[in-house]
Amino acid sequence: MPNNKNVNDELMTLLNSSKKQIEAFPWEDKNAYSAWVSQTFYFARHTTRLLAMAGARTPFGAPEFHNRFLAHCAEEKGHDKLLVNDLKTLGSKMDEWPEMPGTCALYQTQYYYIEHHSPMAFFGYILGLEALAAHFGDYMNKRIEKAWGPKAAHFIRVHAEEDVGHTEEALTKIASLSPEDQVVVMQNLRQTLSYYDQMLNECREISRARARNAA
Repeated sequence: MPNNKNVNDELMTLLNSSKKQIEAFPWEDKNAYSAWVSQTFYFARHTTRLLAMAGARTPFGAPEFHNRFLAHCAEEKGHDKLLVNDLKTLGSKMDEWPEMPGTCALYQTQYYYIEHHSPMAFFGYILGLEALAAHFGDYMNKRIEKAWGPKAAHFIRVHAEEDVGHTEEALTKIASLSPEDQVVVMQNLRQTLSYYDQMLNECREISRARARNAA
């Protein structure tokens, strides 16, 4: 069964793999970054709904988790609108960028985990995405702002600042879960970061396809 050291160790191993993807991602390519903004919007707009669902399904005997899900829901309110503004700065609209399979897999699996496993499983998703922002958000923001200016980087800038504390809080909450819940959390963490890598690859591919069509 995992303990907090094992959770930290595996998280760092997974992040090392994601680091290669993030560093190789062409943030300076307008189509690639626009694709990332749009796909992030599509999963981010589900965040408050998923947190509310997890809070509603938390047992009465775990009020600290119920309250944390609801507080986190309030903190995330309106973050999807930051992405709409970022994409507008890039001269595009969301309806020009359909959802990709990796994006759908990211958030659709969370409804299943919460409904059919445990609301605590959602901490795997929370930890994965917030750790990405905490560890790589500043790096991403610097490249994005240099290429497209600060008005095109609202979302990543906010999350680079906020998610350092959120990551630590998620790790603390996970450490207090039962061994059974921790197993599902780790499964979800691995799945979340795998789907995120898939999403990045799909963003790169759509950028290449649009470049070919424009040629």
